[in-house]
Parts: sequence; structure tokens; C-alpha cells
Amino acid sequence: MKGQIQRARMSFDEAEKGVSELNPASRWPVWASLLLYRQILDAIEANDYNNFTKRAYVGKVEKLLSLPSAYGHKRDVIFQSTSNSLSL
Repeated sequence: MKGQIQRARMSFDEAEKGVSELNPASRWPVWASLLLYRQILDAIEANDYNNFTKRAYVGKVEKLLSLPSAYGHKRDVIFQSTSNSLSL
């Protein structure tokens, strides 16, 4: 299970690289998904990798608290893309 979580984290890291290539309207939901799925992996680790008798989930409050971070990250990516375009 540890290896699968490591593989998932690597996939999420790779996916981050392509988010800036998405349509701007699509970036925020993708960032939010990346954050939330990472938090589920954290919950699996916190459950000592026991996903058979313990449910790994992100509560509603945690989800809501993650959304501003995802939105801010989306704005940072847009700003970086704009800055790179201006400097060319």
C-alpha cells in the first residue's frame, strides 16, 4: 500500500505540471481535486494503511477549507503564465 500511495503522489505531481495548460475555467476544479485526493492519501496513512476496516475520507469542513487554497493556486498559475508570456 505504501508503494501505491507513493505512485499516486508521483502521478499527482506529474499532473500538476499540465494544469497550467488547461483552459483557465478548468484549472480551479483540477487543483481542488488534486488537493482533496492528496488529503485522502494522508488519511490512509493516518489510518496506518488500513483501508479495509477504517474509512479514509476528507470531511466537509476540511474540503471547504481546501477550496481557497486551490483557488489561490489557480491564480498563481495564471499569473505565472501571464508573466512568462510578457517576458517572451
